Amino acid sequence: MKKEIVTTLKLYVGFILLSVIAYSCCPEQIFQIRSFKSLTLFQLNNPAPQDSATIITDEFVLDAIFSSNDAISANINFNLITSTYATSCDNDTFINRLNEESLIVSLDKDFIYDGNTISANSNLAEITEIADNINFFYDIISINFLNEFLDKSQFENEEYTFTLYIETTDGLQFEKEVLATLNL
Repeated sequence: MKKEIVTTLKLYVGFILLSVIAYSCCPEQIFQIRSFKSLTLFQLNNPAPQDSATIITDEFVLDAIFSSNDAISANINFNLITSTYATSCDNDTFINRLNEESLIVSLDKDFIYDGNTISANSNLAEITEIADNINFFYDIISINFLNEFLDKSQFENEEYTFTLYIETTDGLQFEKEVLATLNL
């Protein structure tokens, strides 16, 4: 009986060591932004994204999502101890990134901000209350239009076209539009 326990224990320890060795050889993941997947608007109090014209009545978010290709090189995968893999791998390669300095967010119509007229097609990302609320991830940009901006703004109750333009570090250019009626 003792010999069977020792053999089982050796076998178990052997599998653990094999799993640690297999997972220490991590696959390299290669990511590259290739296209503009979607541009959506949603209100913060109703976080369901809208794909078509919508009526905005409160704080809202403009989300830009890009498609990235990824290729994973092969490795041996026994799935015995996944936590080893999770803590030991850092082999992500990003071929390109979104160039934050090239971001332009604009509206197709004039509006009043802090007593001044903001002309159509001006870069809203230069307004401090918006610039402070832009979040960049690898393939997502989230722009929050919060009350600190909206309280200083006056929009006509009509449909506006939001346009987002950005470049990648390898020179790809992306632009997309979304429509919304601003009833603020």
